[in-house]
Amino acid sequence: MYTDLEVYNKYLKAAQLHLSGAELLCHTENVKKYANGIGADWMPKFTRKIISEINPTLVLAADIHDLRYAQGGDELDREFADNEMLQNGLKLADDRYMWFDPRRYICRLQMRKFHTILREFGGLAWKKGE
Repeated sequence: MYTDLEVYNKYLKAAQLHLSGAELLCHTENVKKYANGIGADWMPKFTRKIISEINPTLVLAADIHDLRYAQGGDELDREFADNEMLQNGLKLADDRYMWFDPRRYICRLQMRKFHTILREFGGLAWKKGE
């Protein structure tokens, strides 16, 4: 769970980079309740922690994605949430690493892998609209 300061800093970074969904981070209690780093809520906490620690650049994109999934909706909303995470993750990778740094491209590839997994299996965690 994040502290108020961590949530605030997440919002500032997301706003600075013009990440899609940055405004969702203004709702501190929702962030604390739903954002859990990289990985599905049903995964063991230590597994999500390890995945997030291996991919720290992408955690902010995953947090916004968690908030979108908590909102739920129809299949188009889920597709938007997954594609938003992809675009945000790519922006974060580009912000973190210079164009000549191979880690930039490794991070971007990892984000694309996460996106593929989301499109295949994210429906299990998606809150369908009533």
